[in-house]
Amino acid sequence: MALKVIKRYRVQDLEPGMVLGRTLLNEKGQVIMDQGKVILQEGTVISRELIDRLRNWNICVVDVQFLLPPPIQGQAAEKQERPVSVTALAADMLERMSGQTVLSALLDRLTRGLGLLYPGDHVFISLLDGSPQRWWVIAAAGSFRLPDVALEQKFRGQDYLSGQTVMIAELSAHKAPPVLARADMLSMCGVPIIAGDMTVGCIELFSQRPDAFSEEDTKAICLCASKAAVAIRNARICDELRQTAEERDLLYEIMGFVSASMPPVQLLSKVADSLANYLSAHAVAAFTVQRLPHLHKTTEVMMRNFTRTDMENLKDIFVERWPPAITNGEPETNGRLLERQRAFTVNVSGGKSIYVLPLFSRDLLQGIIVLLWEYDRKIDFHRHMEDMIRIVSDQTAMGLERHHLYTGVEKIGLTDELTGLSNRRMFNYLIEREINRSRRYRRPLSLVMIDIDHFKKINDTWGHPVGDLVLRQLGALMRENFRRLDVPVRYGGEEFAVILPETSLEEAIHFAERFRVTVEKAAFINGRERIPVTISLGVATVGNSPVAEDMDADALLQMADKALYQAKQSGRNRIAAGRNG
Repeated sequence: MALKVIKRYRVQDLEPGMVLGRTLLNEKGQVIMDQGKVILQEGTVISRELIDRLRNWNICVVDVQFLLPPPIQGQAAEKQERPVSVTALAADMLERMSGQTVLSALLDRLTRGLGLLYPGDHVFISLLDGSPQRWWVIAAAGSFRLPDVALEQKFRGQDYLSGQTVMIAELSAHKAPPVLARADMLSMCGVPIIAGDMTVGCIELFSQRPDAFSEEDTKAICLCASKAAVAIRNARICDELRQTAEERDLLYEIMGFVSASMPPVQLLSKVADSLANYLSAHAVAAFTVQRLPHLHKTTEVMMRNFTRTDMENLKDIFVERWPPAITNGEPETNGRLLERQRAFTVNVSGGKSIYVLPLFSRDLLQGIIVLLWEYDRKIDFHRHMEDMIRIVSDQTAMGLERHHLYTGVEKIGLTDELTGLSNRRMFNYLIEREINRSRRYRRPLSLVMIDIDHFKKINDTWGHPVGDLVLRQLGALMRENFRRLDVPVRYGGEEFAVILPETSLEEAIHFAERFRVTVEKAAFINGRERIPVTISLGVATVGNSPVAEDMDADALLQMADKALYQAKQSGRNRIAAGRNG
């Protein structure tokens, strides 16, 4: 018979195909097993949709079952080679961090390794997470389970938060939690996990022997804690980069719809569908709004999985939220108007939740997108998501308005029409977001400014249509030769830019030089005639030093512009670089 092993996983580390264990814990540490019509039972196979639901419910950690084959006679059910030393265990952590091992699995392996190095003792790794923050026991090796607790209830938690290690020779002399007394724990060694000057977790060892741990043990655990800190910081950066990349992909997709001169029905349908897929909604609907005198009229343009009753209820909600006077632009106080323009959530019968996104342009309601989930979804967008949703709603509303005025929306998207790259408006939005992330995590961020050498001469010699051809081809080369993570932009005229997240100065110079050579060798052809094209590049980087905390987007842009000027003054077709931190 197969053995069932229970392990604790962060929700963001789950993968489809895992099997649900005994418990799911939300941000408050409450066990969640029943949500409306959805009853989650032990043994449920985890799907991508279920992972999305767990995130929507603000679930932080879950137990996961692993079924193992029966052990061979005389062998342990789970075999792991005993590490030679803590140093070897730390080296194993570093090696696995260079691969794709998820954080939960890394910490579980570290815990089991420490358990083998300290046989008979009990090892726990806890992480600080959630809002409000809690101590979540993410990995354990021992015969009892340490409970998850609120931030202020953690035994010796204030010591960990202040960066202090804990070594207690006799727990009975302290007010230790009852769970330790019931398990006959007599001594402990605790070490905070510190990443970026902040405590993000702790490693704790407990023993049934008094005075079981020495100063050398504390130093050894500190070494493991430092490697765990690197793993946690990397995981958080990867989580944010993944989220940022997904948001950017969605934004590109929707801005492509906006700039494609679609009629209102098609535009609204595509934007609503993309948002529903991204947010894992069960139902989606979209409406246009006709601004007629003394008449409030919404027209359904698309509907998927809504019941007819739900649709009728929506129209009642619309009338209450936006009466005819509002949709016709009659004067109203600024505060009241801003309130009516915000997205909002409505909980309806059956445990469903509805998210209503109004599309306002020039204080006029142009359309409405509605998403529905079949459970009580906690609408808790982080700030970046709010910014993205605001851009989506603003640009879609402008697209609807411009269609009425000009029957086209070519001029209001975030994509440059000629090259297909992001335009300056998109650049301004993304560079602010990336530099804020860089400053928060003290991670490098690079910017490359690119200028086509003697572009005026190209226009004067071959004409502006050929100049446009060169711009289009350069845009295509930028899309092909930079990473998916990077953001190529047409900054204006013959000037381009590339935002390179997580990129040091040396790496940025390497990418820039590689692209310079690519352009120099590229075939820019007009008929049978080859047009020689070269570029000058200015590279700037904000690093991870304390000086970088004062850097903003304007300062980084000025530094890259100054480097570009130096490259042009030095003879063109070359790179110059500047750096802060």
